[in-house]
Amino acid sequence: MITYENPKLWQRTWVLAMVLGGGVGVAAWWWQTHAAQMAEAPPDARAVPPVKAEAPKGAARVDSALLAPPRIMEDGRPSDFTPEDWAALKEAMSKTANPRSELERVVKYLRFQKGFEQWQSLQDSPDVSTRHQLARRLLEQIPDRLKQAELTMGEALMLEAALWADLEPNEELRKQKVEQAQTALNAAAPQPDAEQQTRDAGLLKEYKRREAAILADFQAKPESQRDQIKLEQALEAARVSVYGRKN
Repeated sequence: MITYENPKLWQRTWVLAMVLGGGVGVAAWWWQTHAAQMAEAPPDARAVPPVKAEAPKGAARVDSALLAPPRIMEDGRPSDFTPEDWAALKEAMSKTANPRSELERVVKYLRFQKGFEQWQSLQDSPDVSTRHQLARRLLEQIPDRLKQAELTMGEALMLEAALWADLEPNEELRKQKVEQAQTALNAAAPQPDAEQQTRDAGLLKEYKRREAAILADFQAKPESQRDQIKLEQALEAARVSVYGRKN
């Protein structure tokens, strides 16, 4: 069975805060309120153009913006958004520092999220071709979703593993693909800024200096006077003194 048990991304509060910044939770509202309606609507009422490839007999039709670019409607919105949804999303993004780029980013995120759920829905479908197309489009986007901090490294790796489990039946080749993906994800992951790295290095250096002094004092004592509990307490006190808090 092809599945990846994870709450819908819009259900994670930290994701909403990260995706929408100071705006309201339009992404969550849009997906939660309208995804079911879109799934139940007749084909001609759905916004996204159907996949052109003929689905196998008995397979459900999947309309995905990851497989066919949505049309641009006369009012300027992409066809996979209703006028009301698009207006609400634009209003939310207008409250951010860079409305245009944030709107583009959130739209990509919503499509990625929906595409993943569509891929999951096809796990028992005879339409293997469409499912694999979706899997490949999702794989292409995972590094960017990680770069935008919309996925954690752990989540990105689990998604990679789940998608490759569908695409590659050979276990050895699948392992290689996941390892290659991890290398690419490490390169795509957000890196701390130079100032923060310098501060962290300075704190670590100071802690190591204190640690070395404490250990030297401990080892200089006769074995009968060495108290392991006091040593651990001294090391903890040094760490708290340097970093300012207990972790």
